[in-house]
Amino acid sequence: MENTRKQNVFYLHGALHLFDAGDTMKKYTWCNTGVRLIDQIRSALESDLFPIIVAEGESDQKLSRILHNTYLSRCYRSLASIRGTLLIFGHSMSAADAHIMRLIEKGRLEQVFVGIYGDPTSKSNARTIRRAHAMAGAREDDSVEVRFFDAQSADVWGST
Repeated sequence: MENTRKQNVFYLHGALHLFDAGDTMKKYTWCNTGVRLIDQIRSALESDLFPIIVAEGESDQKLSRILHNTYLSRCYRSLASIRGTLLIFGHSMSAADAHIMRLIEKGRLEQVFVGIYGDPTSKSNARTIRRAHAMAGAREDDSVEVRFFDAQSADVWGST
């Protein structure tokens, strides 16, 4: 994971395909091996390697775990420094992720696109929409534009 300058997808809370291998990190991929990810993950677990995942519940607990891991800490710092546009997909913006929202509020973003899954007037989506607007309102210069999109119709992984 040394060459990350061109990286544009960051796993802020880790992922099942990222493993702590002691003094290094391993990233399992299907495209480089032709082996199903689930099989690679099972093999790693059998070898006493464990995924880099933040599973703590509260925001301060998550932040502590993030700062304890070199890769996750770098992802966190990278989020703080991005400019331009951010796409948020599959994130509820709950209080448990306040550490992430604070970075976005302090950042240099110009646009934030927030995915909404299902009925925009549902209780959970209304909460996400309110939090996104509050995030934009927290900026001193009020320079971030927040827009919403239908997460069900978005082909974010380019599968079609």
